[in-house]
Amino acid sequence: MAWTYSGNPADSTKDAVRFLVGDTDTTDQLISDGEIAYLATVHGAVNRVASEAARAIAAKFARLMNRSIGGLSADFASKYRQYLELADNILAKDELKPVSLYISGFNRADKDAVEIETDRESTFGRKGQHDNLRYAPASDADWEYRRG
Repeated sequence: MAWTYSGNPADSTKDAVRFLVGDTDTTDQLISDGEIAYLATVHGAVNRVASEAARAIAAKFARLMNRSIGGLSADFASKYRQYLELADNILAKDELKPVSLYISGFNRADKDAVEIETDRESTFGRKGQHDNLRYAPASDADWEYRRG
């Protein structure tokens, strides 16, 4: 099981995932490079991969039972819960990224360019979208006349 960490999360997805889940200690390795690579091919985005890595680590702790010897104890159930909570927190960060604002129709040339672009999602709101087309006038001139 290969395990590497360069200490610079900006270098690779693997290091970013290790940083986000706290798997940076060489003496306490939680998830292998191969497992992170697999999650990266399945999920893609760093936060999504880190969230799934935290869930995989939680699964490892879920199969261990709590132990206590004398005054020492190992509470694997709490580690399981902590990693599940970490997975949810990482995923929530990914889902709460703000969406940039786009003002459509601010200038006519921009509006026309957006409307003819075929690779763009259509605008979800338009002037007149709630008009009752069943009773709509036949032409724009007729519409202006009826509006007064």
